[in-house]
Amino acid sequence: MLQNKNNCWGITEKHLDTILDMVNDPVIIINKKGTIIYVNEGYELHNGVKREWMLGRNISEKYPRDKLLEVLRTGKTIKNKEHYNESLGYNIVASFLPIKDDDGQTIAAAGIGTVSPVYKLNIRLSPILSTDQDKPSAAIAKGSLPSAFQNIVGESPKLLSCLRLSAKIARTDATVMLRGETGVGKELFAQGIHDASKRREHPFIAVNCAAIPENLIESELFGYSPGAFTGARTSGKTGKIELANTGTLFLDEIGDLSQSTQVKILRFLQERYVERIGGTKQIPVDVRIITATNKNLEQMVQQGEFRADLYYRLNVVPIHIPPLRERPGDIELLSYHYLDYYCKKYDKKMGFSLEAMDYLQDYSWPGNVRELKNIIEHAVIVCSEAKISPGYLNFMLSDYTDITGASTLNLHQAVEYTEKKIIKKALREAFNNKSKAIRYLGISRGAFYNKIKKYNIGNE
Repeated sequence: MLQNKNNCWGITEKHLDTILDMVNDPVIIINKKGTIIYVNEGYELHNGVKREWMLGRNISEKYPRDKLLEVLRTGKTIKNKEHYNESLGYNIVASFLPIKDDDGQTIAAAGIGTVSPVYKLNIRLSPILSTDQDKPSAAIAKGSLPSAFQNIVGESPKLLSCLRLSAKIARTDATVMLRGETGVGKELFAQGIHDASKRREHPFIAVNCAAIPENLIESELFGYSPGAFTGARTSGKTGKIELANTGTLFLDEIGDLSQSTQVKILRFLQERYVERIGGTKQIPVDVRIITATNKNLEQMVQQGEFRADLYYRLNVVPIHIPPLRERPGDIELLSYHYLDYYCKKYDKKMGFSLEAMDYLQDYSWPGNVRELKNIIEHAVIVCSEAKISPGYLNFMLSDYTDITGASTLNLHQAVEYTEKKIIKKALREAFNNKSKAIRYLGISRGAFYNKIKKYNIGNE
């Protein structure tokens, strides 16, 4: 296919394959029907997809707007064009070339990327670098948000809804309560709200209420006067609330405050002044309050563990940040984000194998984004190959001790787990062509769509 017509140079297709595999940038070629007939090793490395999986697949079925197809239709070269590439899933700078026969008819198209592994995701997550017509709808929605929220990685509808609400509330001084499991990024949201507010030029003071011993939390928050207690500084100490004056005070793990501290926080919210321990002076403080918790405060109120009046003062605008398992579409985004970050940090260059990405997407992520970040860092450190395989993914939690399948002994749950995984794999193999996936699975169309609905596949 790629040989000179008369082979006068003596260059064979194997020679050209060897040459193109030495190119670090991704190269892909499709024929006039849109079928992928060639990808080089650079393409495999950048995308973590084996060429055997790509060859023979038709990109028009899933990516009808791909630039390669445009070149097939028009026969015109596109040079150094930056755009959102549907088949790769991120922004690239690339050239697209028509391959023509002796009669001038376009018989194939080649794409040659000029994007590095680190640049790849930085561009992908920076909406201002792409033209509007090339962005997916989620990227457009995120691009309309203040820059303070652009470092929160994700494009799922649930996350975007939280970001839009956060951006709206940031313009006010309303008290915000961030709700969500451990590791979802509550402090990132708090910082974003502050940075997008009119208080952005003033202090952002974060306090982890669970990390400070109960006998020290009041002095940390309110400060103390000279000689207030044995061991106190002779100069006294300014409390966190006072330090946050004119800015934002972020109280993380608010559910861990003792009853006595809850009373003092409530009094401050009502009076808007603080008294240092051992002091009598009332110090006025103008501060915006953002709190966060992963606990069920409503249940704690009913059980008398958290003051109802304080709860109502703090829960003015609740923002529920979704756990990672509820936004599986962001797992690949986050994985490549942290892969690029740690490859740069540890001076490495690698990608994900297809199997590794399958495991990352199938895992339940009880530790959320924080757990994903730690697993990717571990993989980058210990992996010495060009691609991270499943063996380098250090899943340590009990619900995924066996990464070859479901860990439950409940037969019904295990069957559902396996069914969902196989259906998703069939859809990937079929490039999301449902008719092909049905043939792969060997089930009826009705059964297929019942299972799609049951497992909510495609709406993730």
